[in-house]
Amino acid sequence: MSFEIRTATAADAPGIRLLFERVFRTPLSEEEWSWKFERDPDGWYGVVAVVDGRVVGNYAGWGMRFLVDGRERLLYAVGDVATEPTVRALGGRRSVFRAMAEAFYARVFPDVPFCFGFPGERHKQVSERIVGSRTLLPVVLRKTPVEAFGAPPADAESGDFVDESFDPLWAAARRAFTHAAVRDRVRVNWRFHARPTRYYRMVWRRQGRELVSWAVLSVFGREATVADYLGREPDGGDLPPLFAAAADEARRLGAAALVFWETPGGPGRAPIAALPGERADAGFPVIVRVHDEEAVRRFGERVHLVPSLYDLT
Repeated sequence: MSFEIRTATAADAPGIRLLFERVFRTPLSEEEWSWKFERDPDGWYGVVAVVDGRVVGNYAGWGMRFLVDGRERLLYAVGDVATEPTVRALGGRRSVFRAMAEAFYARVFPDVPFCFGFPGERHKQVSERIVGSRTLLPVVLRKTPVEAFGAPPADAESGDFVDESFDPLWAAARRAFTHAAVRDRVRVNWRFHARPTRYYRMVWRRQGRELVSWAVLSVFGREATVADYLGREPDGGDLPPLFAAAADEARRLGAAALVFWETPGGPGRAPIAALPGERADAGFPVIVRVHDEEAVRRFGERVHLVPSLYDLT
């Protein structure tokens, strides 16, 4: 029997997808895998465990260009991690999972200051014990009834993708962030328009030819998650009218509440904290595997924390 742990390539995609379905009991389509990894504007890196030519383990991260301390850095969001139960001891004294994780981080550190993820409780415990990850901060939801937002502004519009007018908005918005995912037009349209298995709806406000604020919704049943948002004002003063526009669009799509992630930093911190409604634990935290301790400390204190950092399912 041959056994190896090596860097994953696009040719491994069919085997990774089969492994995903065997472990998680749900399919990962070819289109979804290609969108998430091959077409990611910031690239991807993964490690696979292979037995006799068959993929039996996967440890993957999709790249995400981030502002970290105001500078653009590459981070990896780790996910789709899976190991077949029948082969978890094939690595000898080291488990297959541990061996894949060690290979992954040996390659990406020190090029990236840390990697992050959003596991459930069981996977969090495994990652802490084997990978050396730790919880950075909880994810707290704010659920606000759509009627609490009042009437939408007269200049509100909606659509499924953004055009070149989005780039000046991002250029203005990024000045208020020290820690946030890069959200230029290419990344926004890849993340929210090109995804083959989920529909997102965008709303924005426009003054003349310029976008002045933008948000994107993911509607599931009676709740609309505000997956991301940008405004021009550093204090978030222009976000409440944007959220009213989002609530109106959510109502049109059948939702009764907007769902936000409370955020430790960024212009959205105060406006979201001021919203009425229910606060609830999301059921998963932000965890990190760290190379640069000071960078991750500041990230936890200042990040623009939004659901788009998580691979919404």
